[in-house]
Amino acid sequence: MKAFFDLRHFDTKAGGGGAVYILDGGRSEGRIQSIPFKFKILEDGRLELEAPLPQGISESCLGLPVSMLGFRMLEFPFSDIEKIRQTLPFELEGLILQGPDGVALDALPVGEEGGARKVLAVYTDKGTLKGLIESLKAGGAEPAVVTSIELARATEGGAGIAEALMEPPADDEGERAALADRELGRPKPTINFRTGDLEFTKTKEEFSRRVRTSFVLAALVLLIFSAKSAVGLYFIHRDAVRLEERMGRSLSKLLPGQGIQGRNAQVALMELEGSLAQLRKEKSQIGGLPALEELKELTAHSARGAVIKEISMNPGGMIIKGEAPTLGDVDVEKNALARGGAHVTVLETKNSPDNVVLFTMSVKS
Repeated sequence: MKAFFDLRHFDTKAGGGGAVYILDGGRSEGRIQSIPFKFKILEDGRLELEAPLPQGISESCLGLPVSMLGFRMLEFPFSDIEKIRQTLPFELEGLILQGPDGVALDALPVGEEGGARKVLAVYTDKGTLKGLIESLKAGGAEPAVVTSIELARATEGGAGIAEALMEPPADDEGERAALADRELGRPKPTINFRTGDLEFTKTKEEFSRRVRTSFVLAALVLLIFSAKSAVGLYFIHRDAVRLEERMGRSLSKLLPGQGIQGRNAQVALMELEGSLAQLRKEKSQIGGLPALEELKELTAHSARGAVIKEISMNPGGMIIKGEAPTLGDVDVEKNALARGGAHVTVLETKNSPDNVVLFTMSVKS
C-alpha cells in the first residue's frame, strides 16, 4: 500500500497538516482514499501527530506546499544534472539566509539558452524537514521521497515553471490526489529533498545486512570444508564418512536443494564453487569476495573486551565499528586483527554517554 502525505496547510509555529492519499492495489484514481493528516508543533520544536497513521504502508512520499519552498534561477555552462546538484551549494553561498548547510537542496531543469543550462534551484529549511521525516518515521511511514505537488503540476503545464508557480495552488482534493498519484508513478520524482544527510537509507541498510549474512555463511562453509580436508588426513575412513554426513546437513541448510548426501565430496565441492562463482558475478553490487579473508581473520581471534557492532565491506577491505571499555581494549582488538597479516588503522575513537569507547577501524589485506 502506497501513501502520499500532502501538507496542503503548514504553519511552522502552530503545525497544520493536510491529507494522506492512500493508493491500494494499482494506480487507478478510482482507488485513491483520502484521510485527514494533522500534527502540532510542541514548544521544544518537536512534531506530534494528532492521530495514528494508517497501518500497512509499504511506500510513502511527503509533499511540501510551495509556501515551504525557496527558489533561485541559475545558469550553468554544463548540462549534467548530477554535476549541477553537486555544485549548487557553492553557487548558492551568500544567496540563502540560512546558508547552503541549513537547507535541503535540489535542482529542476527548466531549459537551455545560449548554450547554458537553466535550472530552478529549490530549497527548504533542513531542520523543519528533518522534524517532519522523524515524525512520520516514528509513526511507521518514513517517506522515501520528499517532493512537491505544486512543482509537479507546474512541470505539466504549457506555461513556464516560474509563471505556473505564481498561480494559486490547486485546492481541490480530487485534483491534488490525482497529482499525487501521478507523482508516485513517475520513474523519478519531480524533485527529492532526501539527499545528503537526509538520504533515505532503509533500503541500503537492509541490503547491507543481507550481504553481511551471506558472507558469514559462505565463510562458515569454507571453514567446514577446510576442517573436512584436515580431519581426513588423520582419522580413519569411518570418521571421515560421519564428518561428510554432517557437512551435507550444513550445506543443505545454506544451499537448499544442493545437499551432498549420496554424492562424493568432490561433487559437493564443485557445487559450492559454482555458488561462489555466482557471488563473484555480482561483486559490483556486494563489494567483492576479497572481504572473505578479512572475515576469516575476524573469526580467528577472540576479542578481549571490545564488541564489534557493525562491519562494512568493500573491495579494498572493510570498516569495523564497535565499542570497548577502555582505549587499551581498542588496542588489543587492533593488534589481534593485525596478527593475521592485515593492515589495521584506528580511524576514530570517542567516548559515548554510556562511558564506553566507540571506535572505527579500517582493515585491509
